[in-house]
Amino acid sequence: MSALTKASLAAVVAVVFLTTLKPGAAIMSGNVDCNKVQQYFTPCAGYLFNRFSSNPSPGCCASLRSLNAQSKGPVRQGVCECLKRNAASFPGLIQEHATSLSTKCGIPLNTAVSLNADCRRA
Repeated sequence: MSALTKASLAAVVAVVFLTTLKPGAAIMSGNVDCNKVQQYFTPCAGYLFNRFSSNPSPGCCASLRSLNAQSKGPVRQGVCECLKRNAASFPGLIQEHATSLSTKCGIPLNTAVSLNADCRRA
């Protein structure tokens, strides 16, 4: 299988995986619905799960800028907790891509993006 075919397959698997949550099953972190937070990352699946992708898409960055603009104070901390919870549950997530996402999209954050982030600093 060629590298391009593998990359395409990985992107399709990632999108299918991201869309399999049950709509009625709200997972909450404080006052934040983690399923809604996850939806903002759907356009980023091709970057987050594909080691051959070097940059997130413009749609990915636009979606994350929108999430960032809506996330202030305690909501931002809840979003951070959701991201940690969601990232830990996705096998195949490329941590280096997740870590570089905010920088590559030009979104300044108060804390490092990682599974061990201190969300109180978010």
